[in-house]
Parts: sequence; C-alpha cells; structure tokens
Amino acid sequence: MNKSKTIIGMSLLAASLIIPTARGFAADDDRRDIRNQRQDLRQDQQQLEQLRQRRHEEIREGDKAEAREYNEKIRELRKDMQQDKRNLRRGEHEREREHEHEHERD
Repeated sequence: MNKSKTIIGMSLLAASLIIPTARGFAADDDRRDIRNQRQDLRQDQQQLEQLRQRRHEEIREGDKAEAREYNEKIRELRKDMQQDKRNLRRGEHEREREHEHEHERD
C-alpha cells in the first residue's frame, strides 16, 4: 500500500513539475490557435478530476495533511484554468473584431 502511494505521489509530483514547464514554452508561441487552447483546457479538466479523486482517497484513508496538499493543487489549477478561459474568450473577441474590420474595408 505504501509503495503504491509513493508511486502515485511521485507521478503527481512529476506531472505538476512538467506541465507548468510545458505551458511556459507554449506561451511563447503567440500563434497558437483556439483548438489547441481548448485542448489544453480539456487536459487541465482531466487533471483536475484526477486531483479530486486523489484528494477523496486521502480523505477516506484519514490523511488530512495529504488532502490539504491536494486542495492547494486543486485551487491553483482552477485558478490557472479560469485565467486560461478568460484569455481564450479575450482572444476570440479580438479575432471577431479583426474579422469585422476586414469586412468593413472590403
């Protein structure tokens, strides 16, 4: 049981370190299209659900300290997702305005 907890913990730690790094590189590319941004949000949603499941497992096992750590990770991910959604909507509005301006010029 402890071995599986260690494996799960290390997997989540690795994922939590790798994902922000990958996002940093992705943020450099301003030409990312909406489809990729939406895919990122879907992946974040899946990760959020996995974190919630892990938190519930820790609560069932009575490990409140681990549950608090998962709560913090969940809070951070939700905050990042909200910001990403705002940026996506803002980008869509900007593209719509640019498209309208192009048609006005024609």
